[in-house]
Amino acid sequence: MKTIILAGGYAVRFHPITIHRPKPLLPVAGRPIIEYILSNCPALDRPIISTNRYFAKQFAAWSDQAEYDVELVIEESYSEQEKLGTIGALAFLVRHLNITEEILVIGGDNIFQFPLRDLIAAYRGNPIIALYDIKDKEQVRNRYGVAVVSKGRIVDFQEKPSHPRSSLVSTACYIYPAAVLPLFSAFIKGSKAGKDAPGYFNEWLLNEQDITIDPFIFDDGWYDIGDRRSYIEANLRFAEQDIVTGRDVKIRSSTVTDSVILDDVVIENCTITGCVIDEHCRLNGVNLQNCLVGAGTIIECDCQQNRSDRGNDR
Repeated sequence: MKTIILAGGYAVRFHPITIHRPKPLLPVAGRPIIEYILSNCPALDRPIISTNRYFAKQFAAWSDQAEYDVELVIEESYSEQEKLGTIGALAFLVRHLNITEEILVIGGDNIFQFPLRDLIAAYRGNPIIALYDIKDKEQVRNRYGVAVVSKGRIVDFQEKPSHPRSSLVSTACYIYPAAVLPLFSAFIKGSKAGKDAPGYFNEWLLNEQDITIDPFIFDDGWYDIGDRRSYIEANLRFAEQDIVTGRDVKIRSSTVTDSVILDDVVIENCTITGCVIDEHCRLNGVNLQNCLVGAGTIIECDCQQNRSDRGNDR
Protein backbone atom coordinates (compact mmCIF):
# COMPACT_ATOMS: atom_id res chain seq x y z
CA MET A 1 0.00 0.00 0.00
CA LYS A 2 1.29 3.42 -0.99
CA THR A 3 0.61 6.60 0.96
CA ILE A 4 -0.27 9.70 -1.06
CA ILE A 5 -0.59 13.14 0.53
CA LEU A 6 -2.31 15.60 -1.77
CA ALA A 7 -0.88 19.12 -1.50
CA GLY A 8 -1.52 20.58 -4.93
CA GLY A 9 -4.05 23.25 -3.99
CA TYR A 10 -3.59 27.03 -3.91
CA ALA A 11 -5.72 27.81 -0.82
CA VAL A 12 -7.19 30.95 -2.36
CA ARG A 13 -9.70 31.28 0.51
CA PHE A 14 -6.74 31.77 2.82
CA HIS A 15 -5.02 34.53 0.86
CA PRO A 16 -2.92 36.53 1.56
CA ILE A 17 -1.43 34.06 4.07
CA THR A 18 -1.03 31.37 1.40
CA ILE A 19 -0.03 33.46 -1.61
CA HIS A 20 3.61 32.46 -1.28
CA ARG A 21 3.34 29.56 1.18
CA PRO A 22 1.52 26.25 0.65
CA LYS A 23 -1.12 25.61 3.27
CA PRO A 24 0.28 22.18 4.32
CA LEU A 25 3.48 23.96 5.41
CA LEU A 26 1.68 26.47 7.62
CA PRO A 27 2.60 25.96 11.28
CA VAL A 28 0.08 24.66 13.77
CA ALA A 29 1.43 25.23 17.28
CA GLY A 30 4.90 25.61 15.74
CA ARG A 31 4.81 22.49 13.54
CA PRO A 32 3.86 22.29 9.83
CA ILE A 33 0.45 20.74 9.18
CA ILE A 34 1.97 18.08 6.94
CA GLU A 35 4.21 16.82 9.75
CA TYR A 36 1.15 15.97 11.86
CA ILE A 37 0.04 13.76 8.97
CA LEU A 38 3.43 12.14 8.43
CA SER A 39 3.89 11.39 12.12
CA ASN A 40 0.55 9.54 12.03
CA CYS A 41 1.30 7.51 8.89
CA PRO A 42 2.12 3.83 9.35
CA ALA A 43 5.43 2.69 7.86
CA LEU A 44 3.91 1.33 4.65
CA ASP A 45 6.21 2.76 2.01
CA ARG A 46 7.95 6.03 1.28
CA PRO A 47 5.10 8.60 1.37
CA ILE A 48 4.38 10.50 -1.83
CA ILE A 49 3.63 14.22 -1.57
CA SER A 50 1.90 15.60 -4.65
CA THR A 51 2.17 19.35 -5.14
CA ASN A 52 2.27 21.89 -7.95
CA ARG A 53 5.09 23.65 -9.74
CA TYR A 54 4.23 26.98 -8.08
CA PHE A 55 5.01 25.62 -4.60
CA ALA A 56 7.68 23.07 -5.59
CA LYS A 57 10.58 25.12 -4.16
CA GLN A 58 8.89 25.56 -0.80
CA PHE A 59 8.26 21.83 -0.46
CA ALA A 60 11.80 21.01 -1.58
CA ALA A 61 13.25 23.37 1.04
CA TRP A 62 11.05 21.84 3.73
CA SER A 63 11.97 18.30 2.64
CA ASP A 64 15.70 19.07 2.81
CA GLN A 65 15.50 19.86 6.53
CA ALA A 66 12.60 17.63 7.61
CA GLU A 67 13.10 14.35 9.46
CA TYR A 68 10.76 12.53 7.07
CA ASP A 69 11.86 10.69 3.94
CA VAL A 70 9.27 11.55 1.28
CA GLU A 71 8.96 11.48 -2.49
CA LEU A 72 7.91 14.81 -4.03
CA VAL A 73 5.93 14.61 -7.25
CA ILE A 74 5.26 17.88 -9.08
CA GLU A 75 2.19 18.68 -11.16
CA GLU A 76 2.82 21.18 -13.93
CA SER A 77 0.37 23.81 -12.73
CA TYR A 78 0.99 27.37 -11.59
CA SER A 79 -2.49 28.64 -10.66
CA GLU A 80 -5.89 27.74 -9.26
CA GLN A 81 -7.28 27.61 -12.80
CA GLU A 82 -4.67 25.07 -13.92
CA LYS A 83 -4.69 22.72 -10.93
CA LEU A 84 -5.61 19.08 -11.49
CA GLY A 85 -7.95 18.72 -8.52
CA THR A 86 -8.11 15.70 -6.22
CA ILE A 87 -9.21 13.04 -8.70
CA GLY A 88 -7.14 14.56 -11.50
CA ALA A 89 -4.07 14.49 -9.27
CA LEU A 90 -4.68 10.82 -8.40
CA ALA A 91 -5.08 9.94 -12.08
CA PHE A 92 -1.81 11.73 -12.83
CA LEU A 93 0.05 9.95 -10.02
CA VAL A 94 -1.22 6.51 -11.00
CA ARG A 95 -0.09 7.11 -14.58
CA HIS A 96 3.16 8.94 -13.79
CA LEU A 97 4.38 6.50 -11.13
CA ASN A 98 2.78 3.39 -12.64
CA ILE A 99 1.06 2.59 -9.34
CA THR A 100 -0.55 -0.85 -9.32
CA GLU A 101 -1.31 -1.39 -5.62
CA GLU A 102 -3.85 0.04 -3.20
CA ILE A 103 -3.36 3.61 -2.06
CA LEU A 104 -3.97 5.49 1.18
CA VAL A 105 -4.94 9.04 0.18
CA ILE A 106 -4.80 11.94 2.64
CA GLY A 107 -5.58 15.63 2.12
CA GLY A 108 -2.50 17.66 3.02
CA ASP A 109 -4.43 20.31 4.97
CA ASN A 110 -6.17 17.89 7.36
CA ILE A 111 -5.08 16.77 10.82
CA PHE A 112 -6.59 13.51 12.02
CA GLN A 113 -6.30 12.48 15.63
CA PHE A 114 -7.38 8.90 15.11
CA PRO A 115 -4.48 6.53 14.33
CA LEU A 116 -4.33 5.97 10.57
CA ARG A 117 -3.29 2.38 11.28
CA ASP A 118 -6.86 1.83 12.53
CA LEU A 119 -8.21 2.79 9.11
CA ILE A 120 -5.79 0.37 7.46
CA ALA A 121 -6.79 -2.39 9.87
CA ALA A 122 -10.45 -1.83 8.89
CA TYR A 123 -9.69 -2.12 5.16
CA ARG A 124 -11.23 -5.26 3.61
CA GLY A 125 -10.52 -4.77 -0.08
CA ASN A 126 -13.32 -2.30 -0.88
CA PRO A 127 -12.77 1.44 -1.06
CA ILE A 128 -13.03 2.79 2.48
CA ILE A 129 -13.70 6.38 3.51
CA ALA A 130 -12.98 8.00 6.89
CA LEU A 131 -16.18 9.68 8.08
CA TYR A 132 -16.60 12.17 10.90
CA ASP A 133 -19.98 12.74 12.50
CA ILE A 134 -20.48 16.46 13.00
CA LYS A 135 -23.87 15.65 14.57
CA ASP A 136 -25.50 18.78 13.18
CA LYS A 137 -26.87 18.85 9.64
CA GLU A 138 -26.99 22.64 9.66
CA GLN A 139 -23.19 22.78 9.99
CA VAL A 140 -22.88 20.39 7.05
CA ARG A 141 -25.12 22.36 4.69
CA ASN A 142 -23.34 23.57 1.51
CA ARG A 143 -19.96 22.98 3.12
CA TYR A 144 -18.93 19.30 3.15
CA GLY A 145 -19.37 16.10 1.21
CA VAL A 146 -21.80 13.86 3.08
CA ALA A 147 -22.05 10.08 3.20
CA VAL A 148 -25.23 8.14 3.91
CA VAL A 149 -24.57 4.85 5.72
CA SER A 150 -26.96 1.92 6.04
CA LYS A 151 -26.29 -1.58 7.35
CA GLY A 152 -22.56 -1.02 7.61
CA ARG A 153 -21.96 0.30 4.10
CA ILE A 154 -22.08 3.64 2.31
CA VAL A 155 -25.18 3.84 0.13
CA ASP A 156 -25.06 7.45 -1.09
CA PHE A 157 -22.93 10.58 -1.30
CA GLN A 158 -23.98 14.21 -1.42
CA GLU A 159 -21.39 16.81 -2.37
CA LYS A 160 -21.97 20.02 -0.36
CA PRO A 161 -25.74 19.48 -0.22
CA SER A 162 -28.23 22.22 0.62
CA HIS A 163 -30.41 19.53 2.21
CA PRO A 164 -28.03 16.98 3.74
CA ARG A 165 -29.39 13.51 4.45
CA SER A 166 -26.70 12.83 7.03
CA SER A 167 -24.26 14.55 9.35
CA LEU A 168 -21.48 12.08 8.44
CA VAL A 169 -18.81 14.18 6.72
CA SER A 170 -16.57 12.54 4.15
CA THR A 171 -13.08 13.59 5.23
CA ALA A 172 -10.00 13.77 3.04
CA CYS A 173 -8.85 10.28 3.97
CA TYR A 174 -9.47 7.25 1.76
CA ILE A 175 -8.11 3.85 0.81
CA TYR A 176 -8.68 2.80 -2.79
CA PRO A 177 -7.88 -0.76 -3.95
CA ALA A 178 -5.81 -1.44 -7.06
CA ALA A 179 -8.92 -2.26 -9.11
CA VAL A 180 -10.21 1.32 -8.66
CA LEU A 181 -7.04 3.07 -9.83
CA PRO A 182 -7.80 2.96 -13.59
CA LEU A 183 -11.19 4.49 -12.87
CA PHE A 184 -9.71 7.86 -11.87
CA SER A 185 -8.90 8.66 -15.50
CA ALA A 186 -12.19 7.22 -16.75
CA PHE A 187 -14.12 9.43 -14.33
CA ILE A 188 -12.19 12.59 -15.25
CA LYS A 189 -12.84 12.04 -18.96
CA GLY A 190 -16.58 11.89 -18.38
CA SER A 191 -17.06 14.41 -15.57
CA LYS A 192 -18.45 17.88 -16.11
CA ALA A 193 -16.52 21.01 -15.14
CA GLY A 194 -16.72 21.53 -11.39
CA LYS A 195 -17.99 17.97 -10.83
CA ASP A 196 -14.63 16.27 -10.28
CA ALA A 197 -14.45 16.42 -6.45
CA PRO A 198 -13.98 13.18 -4.48
CA GLY A 199 -17.64 13.17 -3.40
CA TYR A 200 -18.76 13.05 -7.03
CA PHE A 201 -16.22 10.31 -7.77
CA ASN A 202 -17.41 8.20 -4.85
CA GLU A 203 -21.02 8.71 -5.90
CA TRP A 204 -20.04 7.57 -9.41
CA LEU A 205 -18.35 4.46 -8.02
CA LEU A 206 -21.51 3.58 -6.12
CA ASN A 207 -24.15 4.32 -8.70
CA GLU A 208 -22.48 3.76 -12.05
CA GLN A 209 -19.74 1.24 -11.27
CA ASP A 210 -21.72 -0.67 -8.60
CA ILE A 211 -18.70 -0.74 -6.29
CA THR A 212 -19.20 -1.28 -2.57
CA ILE A 213 -17.69 1.45 -0.38
CA ASP A 214 -17.07 0.82 3.31
CA PRO A 215 -17.36 3.47 6.04
CA PHE A 216 -14.79 4.10 8.75
CA ILE A 217 -16.54 6.30 11.30
CA PHE A 218 -14.34 8.00 13.87
CA ASP A 219 -15.03 10.46 16.67
CA ASP A 220 -11.49 11.53 17.52
CA GLY A 221 -10.46 15.07 16.69
CA TRP A 222 -10.39 16.21 13.06
CA TYR A 223 -9.24 19.58 11.73
CA ASP A 224 -10.04 20.43 8.13
CA ILE A 225 -7.93 23.56 7.81
CA GLY A 226 -9.68 25.45 5.07
CA ASP A 227 -9.97 29.00 6.34
CA ARG A 228 -9.00 31.49 9.01
CA ARG A 229 -11.35 30.16 11.68
CA SER A 230 -10.37 26.49 11.33
CA TYR A 231 -6.67 27.37 11.25
CA ILE A 232 -6.95 29.35 14.48
CA GLU A 233 -8.98 26.56 16.13
CA ALA A 234 -6.33 23.96 15.32
CA ASN A 235 -3.55 26.17 16.66
CA LEU A 236 -5.33 26.97 19.91
CA ARG A 237 -6.22 23.30 20.42
CA PHE A 238 -2.71 21.95 19.97
CA ALA A 239 -0.96 24.81 21.77
CA GLU A 240 -3.59 24.82 24.55
CA GLN A 241 -3.45 28.61 24.64
CA ASP A 242 -5.67 31.50 23.57
CA ILE A 243 -2.89 32.97 21.41
CA VAL A 244 -0.15 31.24 19.45
CA THR A 245 3.01 33.14 18.53
CA GLY A 246 6.04 32.33 16.43
CA ARG A 247 9.63 33.44 16.91
CA ASP A 248 10.61 37.05 17.67
CA VAL A 249 7.10 38.28 18.34
CA LYS A 250 6.82 41.42 20.47
CA ILE A 251 3.47 42.48 21.92
CA ARG A 252 3.46 45.77 23.83
CA SER A 253 0.56 47.60 25.48
CA SER A 254 -1.90 45.48 23.50
CA THR A 255 -4.71 42.97 23.97
CA VAL A 256 -4.41 39.94 21.68
CA THR A 257 -6.80 36.98 21.92
CA ASP A 258 -7.96 34.02 19.82
CA SER A 259 -5.23 34.71 17.26
CA VAL A 260 -2.16 33.25 15.54
CA ILE A 261 0.88 35.48 15.11
CA LEU A 262 3.68 34.17 12.91
CA ASP A 263 7.40 35.04 13.09
CA ASP A 264 8.98 38.49 13.47
CA VAL A 265 5.92 40.57 14.30
CA VAL A 266 5.67 43.68 16.45
CA ILE A 267 2.28 44.70 17.87
CA GLU A 268 1.94 47.89 19.89
CA ASN A 269 -1.10 49.69 21.28
CA CYS A 270 -3.48 47.33 19.49
CA THR A 271 -6.54 45.20 20.12
CA ILE A 272 -6.39 42.02 18.04
CA THR A 273 -9.12 39.33 18.09
CA GLY A 274 -9.58 36.30 15.85
CA CYS A 275 -6.75 37.18 13.47
CA VAL A 276 -3.92 35.46 11.64
CA ILE A 277 -0.96 37.81 11.24
CA ASP A 278 1.79 36.71 8.88
CA GLU A 279 5.53 37.21 9.21
CA HIS A 280 7.39 40.54 9.36
CA CYS A 281 4.37 42.70 10.21
CA ARG A 282 4.41 45.93 12.21
CA LEU A 283 1.09 47.02 13.72
CA ASN A 284 0.62 50.08 15.91
CA GLY A 285 -2.60 51.60 17.21
CA VAL A 286 -5.12 49.43 15.35
CA ASN A 287 -8.19 47.42 16.31
CA LEU A 288 -8.48 44.27 14.17
CA GLN A 289 -11.10 41.55 14.38
CA ASN A 290 -11.40 38.37 12.28
CA CYS A 291 -8.71 39.41 9.80
CA LEU A 292 -5.97 37.86 7.72
CA VAL A 293 -2.93 40.15 7.65
CA GLY A 294 -0.41 39.48 4.89
CA ALA A 295 3.35 39.20 5.28
CA GLY A 296 5.24 42.46 5.63
CA THR A 297 2.17 44.58 6.40
CA ILE A 298 2.91 47.84 8.21
CA ILE A 299 0.04 49.78 9.80
CA GLU A 300 0.85 52.81 11.91
CA CYS A 301 -2.14 54.66 13.32
CA ASP A 302 -1.62 58.11 14.81
CA CYS A 303 -4.15 57.63 17.60
CA GLN A 304 -3.68 61.15 19.00
CA GLN A 305 -4.30 62.68 15.57
CA ASN A 306 -7.38 60.50 15.07
CA ARG A 307 -8.86 61.67 18.37
CA SER A 308 -8.20 65.31 17.37
CA ASP A 309 -9.84 64.79 13.97
CA ARG A 310 -12.93 63.23 15.54
CA GLY A 311 -13.23 66.20 17.90
CA ASN A 312 -13.12 68.60 14.94
CA ASP A 313 -15.86 66.61 13.17
CA ARG A 314 -18.16 67.14 16.10
